[in-house]
This record gives sequence, structure tokens and C-alpha cells, in this order.
Amino acid sequence: MNLKDKLNIYYTDSGKPVTDSSWIQDAGGKIITTPFGQTITFVQQYPVASLHIDDTGTDIAAYCAMHRMEPITLDQCVFFDIETTSLSSGTGNYAFLIGLGYFSENKFTVEQVFMRQYGEEPAVLFHCAERLQKFKTIVTFNGKTFDIPIIKTRYRINRIQGFPVSMPVIDLLKPARSIFKSIYASCSLKSLEELLLGITRTDDIPGYQIPDVYFTYQQTGYDPRLTAVIEHNRIDITSMVLLLVFFNSLYTLIHTKQFDQVPTHLYKNIAKHLYSRNIQLFIELIEYAGYALLDNDHSLFKKFSTALKRSGLLEQALTFWEKHINLFSLEELAKHYEHRVKDYHKALSYCTWATAHSKELSDNQKLIEHYTERFTHRINRLNRKIQ
Repeated sequence: MNLKDKLNIYYTDSGKPVTDSSWIQDAGGKIITTPFGQTITFVQQYPVASLHIDDTGTDIAAYCAMHRMEPITLDQCVFFDIETTSLSSGTGNYAFLIGLGYFSENKFTVEQVFMRQYGEEPAVLFHCAERLQKFKTIVTFNGKTFDIPIIKTRYRINRIQGFPVSMPVIDLLKPARSIFKSIYASCSLKSLEELLLGITRTDDIPGYQIPDVYFTYQQTGYDPRLTAVIEHNRIDITSMVLLLVFFNSLYTLIHTKQFDQVPTHLYKNIAKHLYSRNIQLFIELIEYAGYALLDNDHSLFKKFSTALKRSGLLEQALTFWEKHINLFSLEELAKHYEHRVKDYHKALSYCTWATAHSKELSDNQKLIEHYTERFTHRINRLNRKIQ
């Protein structure tokens, strides 16, 4: 379909349906009526046990604590995912399928609102706003960057009230990237399903094909791939539930200091994840894992040193720097003896030794040049103080 054909779709007479409704009935779709007209919903329910959840009132306190959120329970969350007419986030992008997942009466319900034609968008948005207002938190995957900005734009353009703009958003892509980006080749939801949840999709429609499916549907009235799009969206939502539970379980192990239950290959990334969230746990995890975790990782070495200082563990920091000599630790020792102890000669000895052995301490030329300049400046200042 060329660009002209796609643009013409937008000018379809909104009063004249362009769809063949038989596939909607076959897929279990039902007509709902709103003050803005009719639209279609697909509803699928799952036993809570199938999601390996014992109680829908279970809190996700560990996840909330890690991300500095107010504590909530699973049944206060709405899991949100959209399928759109474009892969961009521009204002011309429509959400033609909005999926909402939520717990009720010991079941997990996936409700998907489908826009048969562009004229139904206000009805779709109104119905979704009513649903969203019943919950305290929206859970997404890449939603802060993609889903939420797009849906807010659609509400503004249509002047539909009710979208909970101030509701907190959990974006599961953020912790996924923080912990797994350097470990796995991909942090897509599908990849995480396979690697973390043991879920393998079969006959799943690729995401890049989905916009074309809807354009074909608008042009011809039917595209057999639409049922696959609905299923794709449904799996996305149920997978977000499992992923949220996974991260909460992982964070629970960390918060309760059951480090022996955490896979060792995750220690380094989890430590970096903790640094800006819980500095005490960060220190304890490093000490449990061993200082070898810091080898060849200049950034993590600096973070651990900074964490010790911020926590008031200066003596521990000094012992650590004396035992683990590198350009950073030598500079920290020089700073300590210059500014705290006022022992300028000892501070100078650290600086001169560092510049003389810089190539032995690092094979990173840019790092060597960076610290050489800093040490040279400090040496000149110390010489003036000594004189």
C-alpha cells in the first residue's frame, strides 16, 4: 500500500463502516455503547492460578521500594498496551487497539477495545478512561516513551476528558535494561519472555507488520491477520504481569539480603541498579560478592568508593583504596591527605607515584591522560603549599 492510499483511509466517511463484522463475532468481539457512539471490545479471562499468583491482593512492595513509589497491590494495577497505525510517536499515530489487563474476582481480565474506523476513536477513548480511573497505577512496557505519550495526545486531540494524567506509571523496560542490557542481546518483551519467563510465542505476528494490517483492514474491510494482532496484544499484557512479579521477587531477595539466591552473573548490573536507589544495599551486595566484582570496571569502583564516603565509612574507604591501587584510588588518597590530614608530603608521594606508574595501572590511554592532567595540577599546587 502506497502513501497516498494510506492517507486516503483517514478520509473515509465516518458514518459508513468499512468493516466486515463476521470476523469480530468469530473472535468474541461485542459492541459497547458510549456517549460518543459504539465501539468493539474483546474480553478474555484467565484463572489467577495460571499466572502463578496466589493472591491478587499481594503487594509489590519490593518493586515499589526499589523505584521509590507508594506501595501498591497487584489488583490496584492496570496493565496497558496499545497497537498503533505507526511505529513512530507522532501526532498522526492512532491507537486502534487498546489493551487493558486487570484483576477482578480472582481472575485476570484482558479487555481490548478495538477501533473499527477512525470515527470511533472518541468512543474508544471514553471507554478506556472509565476503566483506567478505577486503578492506582498503570503498568507498561516502554510505555513512558511510546504508549503513554501517544494516548495522551489522542485524548487531547479528541478533547475527551478522564484520562488519569497524574497516575503513576510503571515502565518495566527500565529495570529490564538496567539489569539485563549488557547480558542479553535484546531486552524486547518477547526476548524477556523467553529468557526470564520460559515463554515461547508461536505464530506471533511481528510488531513491524501491525500498522500495515490495520491499513489493509481499513482499505478492504478485512485482514485475516487481525486476530493475530489481538492475540499479540493479549500476550503482551499477560507477560507484563509475569514480568512485574518476576522483578518484585528479584527485588525481594535483594531487600531481604538473600544474595545467595540471586544469580551471580547479575551481581554487577544489580549493584549499578542499586547505587542510585539504595546505597546501603549497594555496599552490602558489593561486599558479599567480593571486590573482584570491581575489577576492570572503573565506573563501579568509583561508585563503591563514593558510596563508602557518603555513608560515613571513611576509614573503610581508606583501607579499601590502600589495598586496591589504581588511578582513582591514588587520587582519593592524595585528596584525603592534602585536604583532611594536611600532610602535603604524603599527598605528593601518591601523586608522583601515580604519574610514574600510570601505564602499569591502566591500559586506557584516555583515562591515563585524564588522570595525568589532574595529578600534574595537584602536584604543582602541593609544591606551592610545601614551599
